[in-house]
Amino acid sequence: MISYCFFCNTVKCALVAAAIRQKFGYTAYSPKIIQRKWVKGECFEEVKDYLPGYVFVYTETPIEDFREIRIMEGVLRFLGQRDDGYQLMGDDKKFAEMLHSHNGTIGIMKTYREGDRVKLARDMMGGFEGEIIKLDRRKGRALIEYNFDGNCYKVWVGYEMIEDDEKPVLD
Repeated sequence: MISYCFFCNTVKCALVAAAIRQKFGYTAYSPKIIQRKWVKGECFEEVKDYLPGYVFVYTETPIEDFREIRIMEGVLRFLGQRDDGYQLMGDDKKFAEMLHSHNGTIGIMKTYREGDRVKLARDMMGGFEGEIIKLDRRKGRALIEYNFDGNCYKVWVGYEMIEDDEKPVLD
């Protein structure tokens, strides 16, 4: 699978993703995240926009001509390098693949305890590297730090501890 990412006008992301799906038949997501929210002592899960401005596109064959996408209202620039046909590479590609494996929505992350640290289960990020830098055990949230598009991002996600026998085997 080939991954692309377009930076778009923030309020047009969902429309751009829908137009790409409809016009070209590609898989396209304006990413979402499920976050835990506490109201009057009760926990609710809420779907929110994640990485506003980014639209991820997935194809089986390389996109040869970007003109029709470039002229779409709201598309501002392509990520990736022109020499690579704007295909995502390295960690950006791993991040895009992780999003695709979760159908464009980052849900509640599975974690496990290793000594006195809590770590993300390897299968949750699909080989993409993210690190838990803070835990809020009371609210069941973890602050994850990762890099994408040359920038460092931090995001609060819901987490759930898995048992030791579910812990990934490290190579």
